[in-house]
Amino acid sequence: MYKLTEEQRWYIICERKKGSINISNIVRSFKCRHAIIYDVIDYYRRHNDVNYTDRYNAGRPPALDSTQIKQLDQTIQQNRSATAAELLSLTNFNTTERTVQRYRLSLGYRPRKSVIKVKTNNTNEQNRYQFAALHHLANIRKYIFEDECYVGLRSTQQIVWCKREESTSKKEISSLRAHVNLIGFIWWNGYVFRRFDNWLNSDTYCDTVNEALSGNLRKLNGFLFISDGIKWHKSAQFKRWCDKYNIELCEWPGYSPDFNAIELVWNIIKQKFKTKNPKS
Repeated sequence: MYKLTEEQRWYIICERKKGSINISNIVRSFKCRHAIIYDVIDYYRRHNDVNYTDRYNAGRPPALDSTQIKQLDQTIQQNRSATAAELLSLTNFNTTERTVQRYRLSLGYRPRKSVIKVKTNNTNEQNRYQFAALHHLANIRKYIFEDECYVGLRSTQQIVWCKREESTSKKEISSLRAHVNLIGFIWWNGYVFRRFDNWLNSDTYCDTVNEALSGNLRKLNGFLFISDGIKWHKSAQFKRWCDKYNIELCEWPGYSPDFNAIELVWNIIKQKFKTKNPKS
């Protein structure tokens, strides 16, 4: 069991404490026997440590003790994107960046790109709920979904350190903005995507929509036009355009990139079911 490094032994103990230890995977990863893993666990149970004090533990002492290793683990969890130099500054350990990198890997952390998520608030959540409650009986076959975006080449992701079993951390940003102009329309059995020039306003938006949907306006009569709350989506000019082609204008809750109407409607149905059947 003395072939394992101190970092490897601490990794085994950390996994066991979390209840997620997989002996077979560790054996394959460390290229050792099953008995060695159980010896490490047994030694920790008896001595509350993994640093062997017998003749097999001769040589240079470990860079970090058990308390410092736990502190490093907690610091990484609280600062997922911190570099080794930043972790060293936060912990004030008397060691090197290379040692911090080595212990970080031994604790099971691996680099990933963070997940981007746009911030939301209680007002947005309430608007989404009200929209779902109001339209949960509507015929989705009569919906036209529209949105425009300004796409650019920019990276807002960062490297974060996570263990194998953990989900990737999310990085919240105020908005996603870019500068290539695209507009798209999707309905039950059709879609249109177009590029457009210049920035939109109340007048240019009507012209852009009219040009994009010119070949489908007749069959879209009576449809519900879904858009967010941007001012040119609800302008007087666009409302007149909708009236002209018998299209009903409906405002989609704004700032809801992860909006899930099905989930909210299902919550409404469950709540109604509980009200009618309180014993269930």
